[in-house]
Amino acid sequence: MAVKPRKIIEAVLILAVTLIVLLALSSWTRHMEYRQAVSAMTEALSGVLEEEGEKGLLRYAGADPDRLYYGYEGVPSYVGERAAWDYSDAERRNMSVFLTASPSVVQIESFSGLSRVSDGAGVIYSSDGYILTNSHVLGEGEAFSVRFHDGVRKDAVLVGTDPVSDVAVLRTDPEGLPPVIRGTVQDTAVGEEVYAIGHPFGYGWTFSKGLLTGKDRVVMSPDGPLLTGMLQTDAAINPGNSGGPLLSSGGRMIGLVSSIYSPSGYDEGVAFALPADVAFEDADDIIATGTVRHGWLDIVALELTPSIVSFSSLPVSEGILVSQVIQGGEAARGGLKGGNRNAQLGNNVIFLGGDIITSIDGKDVRSVSDYASVLSGLRAGDTVDISVVRGSRELVLRDIFLVEQTEENSRWLIR
Repeated sequence: MAVKPRKIIEAVLILAVTLIVLLALSSWTRHMEYRQAVSAMTEALSGVLEEEGEKGLLRYAGADPDRLYYGYEGVPSYVGERAAWDYSDAERRNMSVFLTASPSVVQIESFSGLSRVSDGAGVIYSSDGYILTNSHVLGEGEAFSVRFHDGVRKDAVLVGTDPVSDVAVLRTDPEGLPPVIRGTVQDTAVGEEVYAIGHPFGYGWTFSKGLLTGKDRVVMSPDGPLLTGMLQTDAAINPGNSGGPLLSSGGRMIGLVSSIYSPSGYDEGVAFALPADVAFEDADDIIATGTVRHGWLDIVALELTPSIVSFSSLPVSEGILVSQVIQGGEAARGGLKGGNRNAQLGNNVIFLGGDIITSIDGKDVRSVSDYASVLSGLRAGDTVDISVVRGSRELVLRDIFLVEQTEENSRWLIR
């Protein structure tokens, strides 16, 4: 018997409606199960949040909150129990610099026998155990101890010193040492924020912040060399900061903290750092040879003053007067002439009538600062061409050899 088309259509419709109802019931069941699961999960997560905070939620999700970083590189998402986003941009920048650089800063103690004679800061220069610091941080010590940011102490040996630029290098067990990130003075600008890490008064890893308030400063040590090209900052620097880094806002070392200008001996807003470029170059020389042989002219010299110019009726008003040349020395062999009549200048006896240096290797020399700056990048054994005024004549003396600068012959520059 043939089935009528209408019956077939009715059967199909009934089947379709049945399937739709079944699918709807199934979807509703899954939805209810999902809502129940979400509700249970929400309740569980709320409990975790209440008991363990946001860090607990991250751990629950399988993440380590202490290895997550927020914003600036090196700033963890959580500083202790506080979220990094609770801090200002400036605060996070500060934290980033400290977290980046502090593991590369050390505390140095210097001993003579059983007595500690001095202490200060140092910087991990390289991963093979070299530590960069100031010569004066080591004092008269014969044995040295280095304490690291994680509290570990290691003995260190002296590699060498440079008393002229006040740089010294120690070496210790290199295992696990993170070297400082090196910067360059060329990338610095007066007015930028800078940071220092050191150990003032024995308080380890003290962090201070200020501005780069000057560049190319000339710092006169009481009885020794002129330090040229120095960086000036108002960051808080006190005894115990010497030998530590001056840092850029990127955590790079741009200077080696060296001295403060202060009648009281404590921070008064003016401190100086040796440019990192100079400190690094000196450190490389010390590591290679044990010392740095700065180039120097073996002459007794002084800056022209208006009184000297007037008294001697000189044809120039600026330059360096050659008072004396060392007999048999390199300057004498090169043709430089000293004075022939003596005069009293303050506590010093000077000799007038000698050559007046106006340039070295084509660079103008108008003052003792110029003189020291031109020679600062040269080494003993290098040769220089020197322009001088001799009487009414201008001469160029070529290929004059430089001798090694020492604390003693640095005093031959009368200031």
